[in-house]
Amino acid sequence: MLISVNWLRDFVDIPATLDPKALADRFTITTAEVEGVEHVTRLPEGVRLPPGGALPEREREDWIIEVDNKSITHRPDLWGHYGVAREVAAMLDLPLRPYPAKAEDAVGDSKAPAIPIEIDDPAKCPRYTALLMTGLKTAMSPAVMQVRLGRCGMRPISFLVDLTNYIMLEIGQPMHAFDGGLLKQIEVATAAAGEKFRTLDGTDRVMPAGTLMIKSGRKSVAIAGIMGGAETEVSSATTTVLLESANFDAATVRRAAAAMSLRTEASARFEKSLDPNNTVLGIARFVHLAREQFPSLGFASRLSDAYPRPLAPKPIDVDAGFAARFIGKDVSASEMSRILTALSFGVEAHGEKLRVTPPSFRATKDISIEADIIEEVSRSVGYDRIEPTLPAVTTRYIGLNPALRLERLTLEHFCRSGPFFEIHGYIWYDDAWLARIGFDPGKCITLRNPAAADCSKLRQSLIPGLLAAVEKNRHQLQQFDLLEVGSVFRPVGTAGASDSDDVTRAQERHVGLAVAASGAKETDAVWSRLKGALEAYAVEILDGSIRFAEAEAIAPWEDAGRLADVTLDGQSIGRIGVLSLACKQRIDERLRGWSVALGELNLAGLGGRLGRRMKLGKVPEFPRVRLDFSFLADGRRRYAQIADDLRTFGNALLERMSYVGSYEGGSVPVGKRSFTVRAELGLADRTLTEADLQKFRDEFTTFLGRLGLELRT
Repeated sequence: MLISVNWLRDFVDIPATLDPKALADRFTITTAEVEGVEHVTRLPEGVRLPPGGALPEREREDWIIEVDNKSITHRPDLWGHYGVAREVAAMLDLPLRPYPAKAEDAVGDSKAPAIPIEIDDPAKCPRYTALLMTGLKTAMSPAVMQVRLGRCGMRPISFLVDLTNYIMLEIGQPMHAFDGGLLKQIEVATAAAGEKFRTLDGTDRVMPAGTLMIKSGRKSVAIAGIMGGAETEVSSATTTVLLESANFDAATVRRAAAAMSLRTEASARFEKSLDPNNTVLGIARFVHLAREQFPSLGFASRLSDAYPRPLAPKPIDVDAGFAARFIGKDVSASEMSRILTALSFGVEAHGEKLRVTPPSFRATKDISIEADIIEEVSRSVGYDRIEPTLPAVTTRYIGLNPALRLERLTLEHFCRSGPFFEIHGYIWYDDAWLARIGFDPGKCITLRNPAAADCSKLRQSLIPGLLAAVEKNRHQLQQFDLLEVGSVFRPVGTAGASDSDDVTRAQERHVGLAVAASGAKETDAVWSRLKGALEAYAVEILDGSIRFAEAEAIAPWEDAGRLADVTLDGQSIGRIGVLSLACKQRIDERLRGWSVALGELNLAGLGGRLGRRMKLGKVPEFPRVRLDFSFLADGRRRYAQIADDLRTFGNALLERMSYVGSYEGGSVPVGKRSFTVRAELGLADRTLTEADLQKFRDEFTTFLGRLGLELRT
């Protein structure tokens, strides 16, 4: 965007002593980036002076400031000299002259008929204004107009064309002049599919789908916002001129221009979301300047204006105290009001805040929230005048939340100190995967805007996600242990609701574990590894011991033969089990060759157990002895039942009795199950002898017999 300093002086009295380069530097700091400043003295190419004409003294030389277009894409008001002059006036604290055009200049002939205007889609064309004029003819433009156009990058052509371009460079509003004798009405509509149209440059073009067209009698006469048509071009035979001044949707113009590789000065401006109020202002300025050249200018219509949805900028409340803190400089409310008023914002006190209404030329794309207003004040104050200091803050130590600390310790125990690898799954179920494993979760909390249609249910268990991870990892590994700490969501009926599906979120944090190994005969091994890992976790992290109680299978992945409820000090905290054969087969027949143990614990309420420490006993002075005993029991019995009986055995040598494993099949008779337990023996004052150990064996064997348990040899 090329800006003439001489042109700016039409609207603001820039001091002659102010170096244009210093002006450009200040403009860069407060408004938009300047790419260069050039002092020009020669006439631009294409300028043709009238016979005997000469340039006024003040137009003989000029300074041209080049503003980076990318830095004003959000500022449609800066695509014209008057908008830049407004910024300069506010920047230098100088008055801005009113724009030299009056609304009454654009009314036309109030007794003449209006031009019929029909807009098919107001979203694509918010406003269309037109005026039919007489008394205009093809002529050479005034020298000043030609020079200004040339120095700002536009080639002078003829007065009518130059005048529309001149006004576009003043206020950013493109206009187009049609031969008025060829148009009786105006329709704004999209092009027909595959429509061909010849533009002013004589090129026949195929209109892309969705291109907005200006039509008359439903025949296209211009590409809206881009270029006029060859058939309705103003010529030497033209007696009436229909002047179009419209407002078009930025995205619609941008897409059409890009699709045709046809970007013009007009399209570059329409792409920036222009102020719809400039359509009438542009016509008023055209009439004002045209009348100076053609005093006989007349009208064949009144001002015709289709504006179905007028722009109404919304006021924004600004907290002046907050704004000053945000800026980092003490700016008073009165100073903010002065700055914003100079930039044409409406400002009024509203309680303890300022109610700021953006002008229409800033409300189409740029200004909509409080932060935008604060930016206006900041840049006007000057970013270079704001001292970069860190804000003073008061901090205090807040101890780690017990629940978060428990999660951290859980991860460290299983993943850093143990063999588990942490995974992260989505917090929702995949319906296709649930169907594959045969699991119906029942009523779930659902997402209103899910990532996909089949991923709307929030999960109530981590196990389905762990199973999906097992299925993926078994193709690359022969053995692995997985862990996930994550949220599950349980629907809870809303109080007082009867037949309502309303639910409240009941979020819990769980830990899920999977121990997997290749080989169908590894079931005992993975089961024991998972149980041992949980027992160690309970002792080392939760300062307690867990028990495994009999449980009934309720999920398709649970095997009734290897399933337990996990309790900690009598409180149920989760379940563990081995992956059932039926579920393996549903996932993949080849998964039958794998052994998988699964567990899930609810961490809710366990954070309070942290910080407690068990008092360790004295390190034994004499060695301990471990003896394993295997015995047969009824196959329907579970170890949890047998453990209660074993605890009744008393012996001075016995310090601890623990579960080792169980086994069915093979050499074990049908209907029986083999259990193995380990007894840890010792004395505080001496080493045990073989006689001590044999006596213990005899007593324990007799005890097992009384329980109906047959010792295996």
